[in-house]
Amino acid sequence: MSDCIFCQIAAGTLKAEIVHETPDAFAFLDKFPAAKGHVVVIPRAHAASLPELDDAAIGGFFRAVKDVMRKVNAALAPAGMNVGWNHGKAAGQHVFHLHVHVLPRYAQGGRGIQVMGEPPGPVNLAELGAAIRMA
Repeated sequence: MSDCIFCQIAAGTLKAEIVHETPDAFAFLDKFPAAKGHVVVIPRAHAASLPELDDAAIGGFFRAVKDVMRKVNAALAPAGMNVGWNHGKAAGQHVFHLHVHVLPRYAQGGRGIQVMGEPPGPVNLAELGAAIRMA
């Protein structure tokens, strides 16, 4: 879809700090991160939600999520991670292309994704992306 920001990233027409890619999926650093190392994983094929994603693409997509989690853990050694997605506007979905957030957490005793905390402040996305890619 030409008007979908994530399709534009997958097509290479919109710049993003890509940290992982496979034939089925792309992963890139969130431009407005909720934590240092916040990665968004998308399927290459456009689908607004999981039920719309072709069954043949689901395995490769979630293998990419797993690979990204391993890379983020190796590169950043967070204390934990929140991993999940929002389906539909009422659930907080802002870009209507299926995407999974991998959110590293650095403090103990969190209450899950409901408590996001402070944004990480200025981060050099190129350096952070290189560290995750190399992991």
